[in-house]
Amino acid sequence: MKKLLVTGSSGLIGSEVVAGFSADGWEVHGVDNNMRADFFGPQGDTRSVGAIR
Repeated sequence: MKKLLVTGSSGLIGSEVVAGFSADGWEVHGVDNNMRADFFGPQGDTRSVGAIR
């Protein structure tokens, strides 16, 4: 099985990368620093969003 590390995995592009590669059978690991919470406040917080949809 191929493995992939995605930085920014909760962001717009990163989350799509995670979803796409996961659907293709890759083992995907994601990291994100949740900077959206700093920029957009509680409504931008991605801690409750799962890495894989």
